Order: sequence, then structure tokens, then C-alpha cells
Amino acid sequence: MRVTILHTNDIHGRVEGLARIATLVERIRNETPHRVIYVDAGDVEETTTRLSNLTKGVAMHRLLSAAGCEVSVVGNAVWLRYGPQVVADQARAASYPLLLANLSPVDGVQPTALIDGVGFVGVTDPFHSFLDSGVYGIEVADEVETVRRWARELRARGAELVVCLSHLGYAIDERYPSALDPELAEQVQGDVDLIVGAHTHHLLPEGDRIGSVTIAQAGCFAEHLGRIDVIDGEIRVSMIEVGEDVPQHPAVLAAMAAAEADLDASLDEVIAELDAPLDAQWIAEMLRERMQAEIGLATSAVVLDDSLPAGPLRRRDLWEACHSTANPAVVELTGAQLAHMIERGNDAQFQQTTDNPLRGVPRGPLHVAGDAGDLDPERTYVVAATDYELERYGRLVEDAWQLSIRYDFPTIIREAVEERLARDSESATPTR
Repeated sequence: MRVTILHTNDIHGRVEGLARIATLVERIRNETPHRVIYVDAGDVEETTTRLSNLTKGVAMHRLLSAAGCEVSVVGNAVWLRYGPQVVADQARAASYPLLLANLSPVDGVQPTALIDGVGFVGVTDPFHSFLDSGVYGIEVADEVETVRRWARELRARGAELVVCLSHLGYAIDERYPSALDPELAEQVQGDVDLIVGAHTHHLLPEGDRIGSVTIAQAGCFAEHLGRIDVIDGEIRVSMIEVGEDVPQHPAVLAAMAAAEADLDASLDEVIAELDAPLDAQWIAEMLRERMQAEIGLATSAVVLDDSLPAGPLRRRDLWEACHSTANPAVVELTGAQLAHMIERGNDAQFQQTTDNPLRGVPRGPLHVAGDAGDLDPERTYVVAATDYELERYGRLVEDAWQLSIRYDFPTIIREAVEERLARDSESATPTR
């Protein structure tokens, strides 16, 4: 068998980079006498990129289709935030099959694909700490057994080469505690020939070899295009740097323009008439009411970029000011714990800090709704916020507290705001 597999992973909304990759893919296909298959190992979407965020990742699959992708595995960037139902919308937008063999039920996916003698099986990080709570009603299958089973089924269907598209990750660290491509490779000897990986953003210039299994991963952000040449059983891995001198493919740019036009039609709708500004304090109060809590908390940079002025509010204005994918949440805290969070959130130096979810933007003030002026340290309070305030990455809570948080999945902040405005449609007056 002679085949060349081109691969990307973790593009995370970099449209210009994807357009350049499309040019390289077309160029390589035109100059190669044998079959060339372009695959993606997940997370083409990005929650902080406008077009991707406002379409819940759907538009990025239109663009990846225009780039010539033939098969992809479901990553984690979107469904964890928006819920697994968005995967079906993405699948409808894609010209290629979306693979996902280790999570079910998820509409719009299939476990495997067979393309001209090359079999593909797709698995993704199951986020056990999240899915094991039963939030989405998704069952998680063991990755190793799943890959073995479907790899053997692909062989039985005539696959000469079996590839695992893996969004599990290559190396373990605190962000990716369950990464296991090397472990997977050890346990699928004889069943899988090649693992095309993702998730941990590793660039493996010549790949890795575990026994008879080759592992490849092409970094992230469309900065490299991976190339795997399979010639008579020999597998060679190389990387192509995607420089700015590579022209952007017109098909991807046209797909982007079409997606933007479709998006604009829904964004121009007026969804409310505001009698007063809608700001982060309003959102803290909305969260308190929505989650039937005593106290509401909202970090400025998480919930809203800028205050929205009184007057007609278009969906575009709300969505572009409230790009957050944070989910409403509620938890019980002692007065001492709540006081600790408020004190930390009010610290001027802390307000100037940032972290990965904020992409470099200072967090700003912590807004508090409800009577938090004289907290009883021993009393339990019901507190509404978002995952950002209540999970470790927001740095307002302590791990030792071991909070039991209830989330309003898959609702995100801007959807919660729209729902509140719809209920208040007669006056549309933000309340304090």
C-alpha cells in the first residue's frame, strides 16, 4: 500500500492558518501520484474566536470541509461547554464523518470510517471527573478495548492500514491527567498501525514509535501540517511548517464569508429594549435569581466585556459583549468560605491578574448580588455563580473545600441573559 496521510489537530479557530493549510493540502494532492488523505484530530473549534463561538463551533466544520478534510474525530473544545447536542449540528455542517467511539449516546457521530483501504477509529478524552457525575447522560467506554474492537472490525472489512484518531493526548500533566496515547499504543499492538494524536498540543517532528505503533501529533493553532507517508509497510512522519508566505485558499475564505453572512442574519434581531444599562452586576443578580440562591457572584471579565447601554439591544450586541462560555452554577458555602472569595475578588492586585480561560484579559472586580454585608462564618449560604468562580481555575476557591457544585448545563451565560430578558420583555428593565 502507498498512501500519504496529512493531518492537523487543535486548530482552535485559526481561520487564516487553516486557509493556508488548505493550500498546502491541495498542492500535495496535485503533486502526489498516489492517494492523499487529509484528516483532523479534533478541536478545530475555539470558544474565544468570534465565528466559532457564536456558531458553537459549527462554522469551523464548514471551513474544515472547504479545506478538504476527509475524516475527523470529535475533540473536547465545544461539547463540554455547549453540550453534546451541538455535535449533531457540526456533523450536518461537515462534508466528512465525525468519529467518536468511546462516548455514547452522541448524535451525529460514527465510530469508524474506511477510506480507500485505510481504516479510522476515533476516540476522545472522556473527562471522567466531569462525565462520571452523569451530567449529560453519556456513557464512557474503555478507550483501549474500544479501539481494539473497532480496529479488528476494520481489518475484517478490508482495511490494510488502521489509524486511531486520538484526542486523548500524548503526555500527562496537570491539565491532561488522563492522556494516554503511548499507553494506548502499547496495548493495541497488532491491531493499530498509527495513532494521529491531539489535545496536548505536542509537536512530534518525526513522530514516536511504541513497538509496532507510530504516534504523530502536529502541534496546534494550524502552525504545522503533519505528513505521514506509508510505503509498503514503512511509516515515515514529517512536519511542514505553515508560514505566512503560503497563500490562503480561496475556498476556505469563501466558506468563512458565507458563514459570517448566515450569522449576521440572526445577530441583527432586536431581543430587548433596555431601560437601564445591562452590566456585570445585573448578571450577578440574574444568576442569583436563576439558581434560586441567596448570593450571586460574577467576575467582570468572565461574564461581560463591556456594559450594554440602555435602548434597543440586538443579539449581536449581547453576544459580542458576552462571549463567555461559562455555565450558571450553584453551591453551598459557609460564611467563612464566601467571605474568603469576596475578599479575594475585591483585592485590587488580584483583579489585575489573568489566567488561561481569560486569554490574557485582567479578571476585574467580583460583583456580588444579595446581602453579603454581615456573613455568619458558621452559617451555610446558597451561592450562585459560574464554573469560573467555583472551580479551581478561577482561583477564588480552595481545593480543600471539595465543593459539590450543581451546574445548569448546557446553558451558557449569554443564553441565560436572553432567557431573562425574554421573561422581562414587557419592561426589559434590569433589576438590582
